[in-house]
Amino acid sequence: MSEGARDVLLADGGSARVRPVRADDAERIAAFHRALSLETIHFRYFSGLAVLPPLILKRFSQPDPARNRVLVAEIGAELIALASYHRRGAEDSAEVAFVVADAQQGRGLGTLLLEELAALARADGITGFRADTLAWNRAMLRVFLDAGFEVERRTDGSVVHVRFPTEDTPRVQAAREQREHLAEARSVRRLVAPRSIVLAGGRADGFRGAVHRDVRALPPGVDLALFAGEARALEDFVRACGEASVRALAVGELRGAPDGDARADFDRELRVAVRAQGMRLLGPESLGLLNTAPDVALCTVALEHLPGPGGLGIASDSAARGTALLAGLAERHIGVSSFISLGRRADVSANDCLSYWLDDGATRAVVLELASVGNALKFARIAARVARVKPVFALSTGDHAQDAQLEGVGANVFPTLEALLLAPLLRPR
Repeated sequence: MSEGARDVLLADGGSARVRPVRADDAERIAAFHRALSLETIHFRYFSGLAVLPPLILKRFSQPDPARNRVLVAEIGAELIALASYHRRGAEDSAEVAFVVADAQQGRGLGTLLLEELAALARADGITGFRADTLAWNRAMLRVFLDAGFEVERRTDGSVVHVRFPTEDTPRVQAAREQREHLAEARSVRRLVAPRSIVLAGGRADGFRGAVHRDVRALPPGVDLALFAGEARALEDFVRACGEASVRALAVGELRGAPDGDARADFDRELRVAVRAQGMRLLGPESLGLLNTAPDVALCTVALEHLPGPGGLGIASDSAARGTALLAGLAERHIGVSSFISLGRRADVSANDCLSYWLDDGATRAVVLELASVGNALKFARIAARVARVKPVFALSTGDHAQDAQLEGVGANVFPTLEALLLAPLLRPR
């Protein structure tokens, strides 16, 4: 990954990469500008600037770090947005501006880029942003408000002058957390409730949506790709999925994958490759997915006995314990809304699943079977929020500190699988 690059989730659950601009981006920026509609160009520059002048192009591609910061967003090899701020002299405020490719507008990129620029500005000692926008450019005005900043506006004819502090206030933090919650929930929905899938190994018994078998002959926008097989074939498959604009990838059993110390590097590189193509990654070594909703009926879990429909949402990162849990639920006729096998959690985590189940009306209780909780602070915040509206059950890992943390966020922790399965509260009303 490029220095300073960060994968971000978009409002619709898709993924993009945000990074500082490089000098070799100049031609890509020029091409990006030429592809913009006249309306988008007019909103950004207040004129019909069909071609960027060399001086402006140089300012974007070779910014002076003492005065300018420029970020680009990209999916694969495509540059999809450009954002910048410019400070005059040693003043403590800067002018901020951004532009998003027409096809990518409405996905929350403006808000994301504004948040990233504000964080850089605070580090640079910049306490405020200012911007000018046309009065009828309501989408741009909405970006400033959606980010949670305290915006002051002054209208001068057709131009609105905007000013706001870059401070990371509780209101800004709350807006960011809500945006992250919605993006995470929508990204998991693509995995659990896809409308269309492409299979490369694995199964999808009873699925109600469209099923494709050839990744190189897909209609645009397939929700989910399922891969199981030789690890050496995965790189080409990921690339083909990206070219077809597939939205999510679930990776099951891999043959010939590295083990030992090399496994972590493999997982990290796989995550980077998948997210760079605008997708989210479940796994690798995911046991599969289960969604019992009649209009979805997705089952990629290769087990003979599975639970029927019900109200439990289940996340597990162990194939063996996940298998035992599903078998135990099936034996006791306890139904599930959805089951998500996280595998090695290279990308999608229990935090993402919790965000999805918080808003999922079919899920009335959550069961977690996790070796670890990952990002502990974020887990505590999200799990506590879920536990306030629906029960959260967890299997003990034997780690007393983690068990205490689970109990601290309102989870009911059970020492054994049998104890969990026999819990009276497990059958949600």
